[in-house]
Amino acid sequence: MSELTAAALLILCLVLAVLRVPAALKGKNRATLAAFVLVSVVIALAIPGIYLPVDQALGGVNAANLISRLTLNVVFVLVGLRVADALACRPVRKAITGAWGRRVFAGTSLAIIAMFWYADVPVSSMGLNAYADQFWVEMYRLASRVYPAFIAVLLVPWTFRAALEKTALPVLRVASGLFATGFGLVSILPVILLVDMWIDVHLVVDVVVYTALAVVAIAPTITWASRRHYANKEKTLITATR
Repeated sequence: MSELTAAALLILCLVLAVLRVPAALKGKNRATLAAFVLVSVVIALAIPGIYLPVDQALGGVNAANLISRLTLNVVFVLVGLRVADALACRPVRKAITGAWGRRVFAGTSLAIIAMFWYADVPVSSMGLNAYADQFWVEMYRLASRVYPAFIAVLLVPWTFRAALEKTALPVLRVASGLFATGFGLVSILPVILLVDMWIDVHLVVDVVVYTALAVVAIAPTITWASRRHYANKEKTLITATR
C-alpha cells in the first residue's frame, strides 16, 4: 500500500510542479516550485524501484536515505517561509530565519548525519527496514522528524486561526484548514516514532507521513488555482467591455 501511495503522491507533486513552471519562468513563486521539486525527490526515494538503483549508484550504503532526510529539512524551510509570508506572519518568518531557527536547522541536520554515521547500515535497504532493530537507526529516524515538527509547531496556530477567519474567502479558509491539518500531523510525528520504539505502529507512521505530505501539497494549489480562475475571469470581463 505504501508503494502505491508514494507513487500516486509522486505523480501529484510532479504535476503540480510542472503547473508552476510558467510562473517560475516569470520570476514568480520560485520557492514553491523548488519545494514541489524537492518533495518529489523525497517521495521518489520512498519507492523501492527508484531508491535501490539510486543508492547503488551512490555506493550502496544507504546514502540516498540520508539525502532524502536532509532534503526534507530544506523542504520545510521553503514551505515554512512561504506559508508565513502568505499569512503575513512575521513572528514565524523571524523564528525560521533568526539565530535560533538557523541553529535548530543546523543542529537537527548535524544530528541526522551523526546518527547515520553511528548506525551500521552497510547494504542498501529500503527505509532501512533491515536495520529497524538498531538503536542508532531509531534515533536517526527520530532526528529526521525534529526539524519538520519544529516548523509545523510554529505554523499550526496561525493556519488554524486563518481557517476560522470568517471574513476570509472560503478557498483561503479551506487551504488554511488543510495546512493546519498537515502541520498538525507533522508536529506529532516524533511522538508517534517514540511510541513505535516500544509498540509497532509502522502503519500509523506511514499514514501520518503520506497524509501530511498530500494535504500540504494540495493546499497551496487550491489558492493558486483560485487566483488563476479569478484573474482569467477578470481578464475576460475587461476584454468584453472594450
